[in-house]
Amino acid sequence: MLNANLFNAIGALIFGAVVGLIGVLLHNSYQPVGILLALINFVGQLFGARTFKLIAAIAWLAVALRAGTYGLSNEILIISNLYGNIFLLGGTLFATIAVFKKS
Repeated sequence: MLNANLFNAIGALIFGAVVGLIGVLLHNSYQPVGILLALINFVGQLFGARTFKLIAAIAWLAVALRAGTYGLSNEILIISNLYGNIFLLGGTLFATIAVFKKS
């Protein structure tokens, strides 16, 4: 049973990171905040527990926050414009709602 939970946690972590990466790349052309809610809910249905939704949301947040900070050569992927702010703040809000919402 422990191995199944470990694999589910790793799957949720990878899924959340991929959702974060796709959101970072598309946040200026498409506003993927609404899709984040659906995808985090999908993680809960796929892996069957609220814990895995939390893991996916934390992975999304880690990717989004890293993309919103300056790198070694001062590059930044999420700039402080309307879309970047909506993506970070709205995405965090929707991820929190998705985690605490019952599946």
